[in-house]
Amino acid sequence: MAALLLGIAFCITAPANAQDRTARGKTVIGIRGSMFTINGELTYTPAAGFPNADPNVIGTLLNVRAVQAVFDDANYPRQGSREHPYPTEVMGPVFWDYPDGKWDPERNTREFIEALPEWRKSGVLAFTVNFQGGGPTDGNYGRVGTQRELVQPHENSGFDAEGNLKPAYAARMERIIAAADRLGMVTLVGFFYFGQNERIQVRPDGRYIKQAVANGMKFLKALPQRNVLVEINNEISPGYKHPQLQPDGVYELVNLARSIGGREIPISMSYVGNLPTPGSRAFQSLSAVDYILIHTNSRLPEEVHTAIQSWRRLAGYDRPLMINEDGFSTFNLHAAVEEHSGWGYYDQGWSNYRDGFQSPPTNWHISTPLKWLFFEQVARLTGSPIPARPQYESDDLPRIKVIGLSPNQVVKEPTSVEIVVEDRHPRWPVQRVEFYIDGKPETYTEKAPYFLGGRELWNPSSLAPGKHTVRVVAIDRRGPRFTQTASIVEIPIVVEKQEQQ
Repeated sequence: MAALLLGIAFCITAPANAQDRTARGKTVIGIRGSMFTINGELTYTPAAGFPNADPNVIGTLLNVRAVQAVFDDANYPRQGSREHPYPTEVMGPVFWDYPDGKWDPERNTREFIEALPEWRKSGVLAFTVNFQGGGPTDGNYGRVGTQRELVQPHENSGFDAEGNLKPAYAARMERIIAAADRLGMVTLVGFFYFGQNERIQVRPDGRYIKQAVANGMKFLKALPQRNVLVEINNEISPGYKHPQLQPDGVYELVNLARSIGGREIPISMSYVGNLPTPGSRAFQSLSAVDYILIHTNSRLPEEVHTAIQSWRRLAGYDRPLMINEDGFSTFNLHAAVEEHSGWGYYDQGWSNYRDGFQSPPTNWHISTPLKWLFFEQVARLTGSPIPARPQYESDDLPRIKVIGLSPNQVVKEPTSVEIVVEDRHPRWPVQRVEFYIDGKPETYTEKAPYFLGGRELWNPSSLAPGKHTVRVVAIDRRGPRFTQTASIVEIPIVVEKQEQQ
């Protein structure tokens, strides 16, 4: 912690007219060395309103990937409606209609804003929204053409073909930023995403993609709020159609964004996979950003530790590093927090207005066990109120049977505790089983047999005498890539001190 506090070479603070800004906007994001501040205070400190937070979260931003909060589809209702769905190979017909009515982008944004207070109450301070959304329904979906490449057949772009910001998207984004500002929250505003960036005309000189960046930054700069971080594009890679959005070209857009935003709006873009080579043009882009964004999807907790350490060694320790997309596992959340990094919850869902946050129509509330696990763990880390666990019924959820441990059992000797999971979904397998003790992550395993503690005999000697709770979580897949659901069982036990021999 001390090493992080010493990183003060780079600093973004409130603008010179901060008093004027805060007269109109309540929340000002800042950077102090390797940490984030809100209104001049390091996040998650007693001075910032978190007297009981874990010290490891100080200066971080625990966040949610909510990229579809301004979503719309220009093809709707000709496509993407219940009557005219998009076909997919693995997830069946895809459409955006609500169970009780037609798709409505204004309803989507309104319901997102309505859910934000419960997120904030749980200790979440930030979220990511993208003008071009993200991959709905298990990532980028649908396969066409002779190369069967992944595509996004819907049209969800906040920019037109010449890079002009569409008024309806801008209005929805403005309402979201203002709502976050009132709650003391930070909005990470993404500009571009795979499969949608080519909705903007691709030219060798990049005139239209540059125009989009300029228009996006001018829009943000004109707002009274300063609770905004910019993510130019999601997961910078050669997969983008615009050369300026690829690793060797984005440096130009970073400089353009900064020339408009000045030092009031911190700029970055998110990375996934390989680290840029020192001395390369891609490394030049990394060196130019104000904070480091990485994604750690599909990685084990041990790999999250390694990824953060590798990026810090490469990028230096004088700027914040934050994950704003990972996955369902709160074990990864804790791995990031142990490295003094923020972490972003990514829950795909599957367009049923219940599960997940990235497949419209989206239920933005804490409506599933998987969502609850994330917000509950954030609440514990930040000393915030734990949200109520939602009621969730489904006839294909896995069933959990606990062998060797019963409710209110007195435990004092090493004992075998095995979990048998009945997978009731005919297509997608159980992905992993997680164990928590008194709400804190204990162990996980991805293959049967599922033993508490990861071994045949679990020794309770590390627990203080008295009442404890063992939580078992069975994570079940619902798609080939990113979609999951979960069953949860909690068992109260009593630990007695072992007698001395």
